[in-house]
Amino acid sequence: MGILWEIVQTGLMYGQKRKSDSVEDRVKFLEDQVAATQNTLRNLVKKLEEINKTDIDGDGKVG
Repeated sequence: MGILWEIVQTGLMYGQKRKSDSVEDRVKFLEDQVAATQNTLRNLVKKLEEINKTDIDGDGKVG
C-alpha cells in the first residue's frame, strides 16, 4: 500500500505544479505535445504507406 500511496501523492504534487506554472509554460508544454503527436502520426503514415505500398497522405510518394 505504501508504494501506491507514494504514486498517488506524486501525481497530486505534479498536478499542483502544473496549475502553478505560468501560462507561457503551459502553452510551451502543449506545443511540445502537439509536435510529438505530429511526429508520431507522420511516422505512422510513412510506415503504413510502406506496408500497403499506397500513397495515404496524398504527397505523391509512398513512404
